[in-house]
Amino acid sequence: MSFDGMFTHVMVNELNQNLRGGRIAKIQQPFANELILTIRSNRKNQQLLLSAHPSYARVQITDQPFANPAKPSTFVMSLRKYITSAIVQDFKQLNNDRIVIVDLSAKNELGDIHEYRLITEIMSRHSNIFLVNKENGKIIDLIKRVSPENNSFRGLLPGDDYKLPPAQNKINPFSTKNENLQDLSAADIRQKYEGIGLDTSHELEKFIAAGKTLDDFMDLYENHLAPNTANSNDKHKLGFFPIGFSNTTTEVNTYASLSELLDNYYLDKARVDRIEQQTKSITHRLDIILKKDKSKIKKLNKQLSQTDVMAKYNLYGELLTTYMSQVKRGSSSIVLTNYYNNEEVKIKLNPEYSPSDNAQHYYKKYRKLQNSIPHVQEQLDIATNEVNYLESVLASLEYVDIEDVDGIVDELIDSGYIKKKRRNARKKRKKHVGEDFQSLTGIDIVVGKNNIENDQLTMKLSQKNHYWFHVKDIPGSHVILKTSDPDEQSITEAATIAAYYSKARDSSKVPVDYVKIKNIRKPNGAKPGYVIFEGQKTILVDPDRQLVADLKAK
Repeated sequence: MSFDGMFTHVMVNELNQNLRGGRIAKIQQPFANELILTIRSNRKNQQLLLSAHPSYARVQITDQPFANPAKPSTFVMSLRKYITSAIVQDFKQLNNDRIVIVDLSAKNELGDIHEYRLITEIMSRHSNIFLVNKENGKIIDLIKRVSPENNSFRGLLPGDDYKLPPAQNKINPFSTKNENLQDLSAADIRQKYEGIGLDTSHELEKFIAAGKTLDDFMDLYENHLAPNTANSNDKHKLGFFPIGFSNTTTEVNTYASLSELLDNYYLDKARVDRIEQQTKSITHRLDIILKKDKSKIKKLNKQLSQTDVMAKYNLYGELLTTYMSQVKRGSSSIVLTNYYNNEEVKIKLNPEYSPSDNAQHYYKKYRKLQNSIPHVQEQLDIATNEVNYLESVLASLEYVDIEDVDGIVDELIDSGYIKKKRRNARKKRKKHVGEDFQSLTGIDIVVGKNNIENDQLTMKLSQKNHYWFHVKDIPGSHVILKTSDPDEQSITEAATIAAYYSKARDSSKVPVDYVKIKNIRKPNGAKPGYVIFEGQKTILVDPDRQLVADLKAK
């Protein structure tokens, strides 16, 4: 489901339970559309995430780590000026809309108390976050400034009066009693009631059809929350739900809070989005190279397919030489018997050539094609290897963590695909290679997070009798199980990690090859991460995020 008004309602309740009365200790803006407020409440620091992302806008408490940019944005500077050390008075929802208001009180330099409002509007690409002076209703600053030319309804610049988005004039379902919805369709429900999204309206329609009431449905939200993720039966797509929905599969993951639910649901989505933001220009360049390589491979394969033509030219030369006495000068063609299969062959001739010259003409064409084959094959191998390598790099950006991106960028610089930036010297890379895990039986497992690390782990840092794991025929990380005598459980766990750190992360029954490192070798001149091996076994596993998290070395 979406972060609709119903979900906003229960989230506001959760935020009040955990953060009301707390004090703002730190303000960060890790990404363009997201704000993190560290709030000291109930003797612990908790992170409040306010997101105006066009696809993932939401408000929640988060346990995910965020890096603090070296240079704060203008918006963060404004927030720090006015609401650092502010007390959180209350979280409010505007009716049942997707608008969350945080009431704050803060002292200025003279000790005078002022009231502010931090308002998050969740409206897809129009989502925004405002700091408003509660006393005069003026916008102090906002995370997305919009010029009057692009929004004639209300001002969206500092100094403008804060004006609510256009009203929908719908009924707040939490303020009604004994409403009769018996004859209403899901579309009718959305049209009549505020804040009920598509999935929620269909669930409510089925709820009413089963003989229950709107009051019963509201009671689930008020008193019987069951935060969960599950796949919908009709769309086969993972969704998040504050209560149990009927139109989902039986495989349901439950969570202790709505915020924990969102952290898990958005973990991969936000990670991929942030990586895309950081690597957009790089992936564009690699896509251009890939397109050229694939076009080149197509042409080279077409050239190699001419081996049949090459054999035909050689045969024509042989037949013309053998039957030269039958070839008359000035003829434009001749029919000769192919002595390999006794079939007749019609051969075109150049009337201006002698019989011998016609034979040599076909031999020359044959030799030209024959001599080109090694070069064509060499170019084909080079282009194919480059395609495999670049696809592995692009695939790794789909499953690595945000902190691993620098390593991939360094790899591309070392490989000559991108130029090193002259300004802002890159951070010194960590000396430790790979990410550490440990099987439940205590065996160390290491995962390479880029192709250079894959090479180092497999070819230099591991013992010959250790075991190597990799998804079968799919881009993925090298995984090393550091033992010569693994138990079955550790094999399964290492294979699960290999499947998780691969392009097959969202698949099931993923085949993973494993073999002792002594059976692996790297061809001379091969791209980073490329190895060949023999004697492998294959195991089928399902990628399991929770298991991978449990196995991660603390």
